[in-house]
Amino acid sequence: MTIDVTVTANSNIAPAPFPRDLYEEQLRDIDRFEIAIEQYLAGEITEDVFRVMRLNNGIYGQRQGGTNQMVRIKFPAGSIRPEHWDVMADLADEFSRGWGHITTRQNIQFHFVELRRIPELLRRIAAVGLTSREACGDTVRNV
Repeated sequence: MTIDVTVTANSNIAPAPFPRDLYEEQLRDIDRFEIAIEQYLAGEITEDVFRVMRLNNGIYGQRQGGTNQMVRIKFPAGSIRPEHWDVMADLADEFSRGWGHITTRQNIQFHFVELRRIPELLRRIAAVGLTSREACGDTVRNV
């Protein structure tokens, strides 16, 4: 199933629940993270520097090695709308192993996501008003 999640530059409507200006800022954050990924893979920034950026974006490295990552997606107040389920199903098929984990904090995690593909995944969740930003560590995830 494919859902059109395109938001045009001239649109005055942002994907719910984010106001338009927050959505645009989220896209700029994803662009910056994409640059950091390329710098890391090119050896231009160290693992320690990249780890902070990665964790701030809700991305965990996996112990299996390589560049596979776990992406944790936050759902505000644990509320998941029907269009979120459709997008999560598509993301599981396209980026992970066809399934994800629902966590005890009402988030969804996808494992084995290739590092280079994470910005694409983040843009897809942003288009439906979701984020992975600050979904790692001892942070408040759902209020």
